[in-house]
Amino acid sequence: MANRAASSAAFDGEIIAEIPKNSREVYRITRRDFKGYPLVDVRIWFDDATTDELRPGKGVSIKLESLPAIVAALSGLIEGGAR
Repeated sequence: MANRAASSAAFDGEIIAEIPKNSREVYRITRRDFKGYPLVDVRIWFDDATTDELRPGKGVSIKLESLPAIVAALSGLIEGGAR
């Protein structure tokens, strides 16, 4: 699934990681620029059975400058365990 081309140029960028969610979806982390702002995009991509392409689904774009605070918060969840 991960080798198929993305169908939407709006989400073009450097793919940092693809993490399987299930047999038809992956979490894709992408580094891209939008209107001059560096962003990290974390989005679910799904296998479109009609076109056999990966398509973008729900996700979030994060300004690169906010990434350290978000990573620190997520790391705290790993270190402290689920509550």
